[in-house]
Amino acid sequence: MHEIAIHSDIIAELKRGSYEAFDTLYNMYADSLYGFALLHTKSVVCAEDIVQETFLKLWNMRASLSVEGSFKSMLFMIAKNHMIDVFRQQINRPAFEDYIHFCEDEKLIDNTSVEKIYYDDFIEKLMLAKRKLTPSQRKIFEMSREKGMSNAEIAALVEISEQTVKNHLSAALKILREELVKYNYLFALFI
Repeated sequence: MHEIAIHSDIIAELKRGSYEAFDTLYNMYADSLYGFALLHTKSVVCAEDIVQETFLKLWNMRASLSVEGSFKSMLFMIAKNHMIDVFRQQINRPAFEDYIHFCEDEKLIDNTSVEKIYYDDFIEKLMLAKRKLTPSQRKIFEMSREKGMSNAEIAALVEISEQTVKNHLSAALKILREELVKYNYLFALFI
């Protein structure tokens, strides 16, 4: 039986606001959507959010649903568009930039390995690595990388010279790189 015929009654019920029809569609597609999102994001949290947001959008647009065309394709397109939005948000985060720099520095970016390294694991290891910094190094690193402040702004705020800011930042980056390389074996499990 064709997908359209299978879903037409369920979609018609959903259009009328049926929670039962919504639950039926959720049960039919949530796992495959989750797998799709996890494959592309490598993040359990992101994948769960994408599934939730996809079905929330489905519920909100239920009145305008059509029984023509592939319901599954439409659902996965919603998920894909939300995933793109998530990636755009992550790219604007300083921690994501640090992740990319770490991958580039460690020659982890190539055609096969880049999508196999978990961003969430990197963030967790970065938090652990930051514990190795002195309070001054950590403060300056966070102001620079996480708050996006310039060396001049940090120097003025902390009341030290720009050169001292550069020195602290350079030392912090060296320590973080050394610490993160220790965790490289964790990333190797996924490569």
